[in-house]
Amino acid sequence: MTAIKDVMTALKEVLLLTEKVTRTGETLSEVARELREHDRRLIRLETLVDLARSKNNRLISD
Repeated sequence: MTAIKDVMTALKEVLLLTEKVTRTGETLSEVARELREHDRRLIRLETLVDLARSKNNRLISD
């Protein structure tokens, strides 16, 4: 009986671990999506700053 109980306990642990890995993978996917969105926003901001600097330099040199 102990062997069956040990097997059942091990199977429960495997199922719990599988669920945790699945949730962690989903969370990681969400974080990756957010990171890509932040990267896009940062690129847009950098572009705006570069354009503003470029226009400012043209005004100063004129």
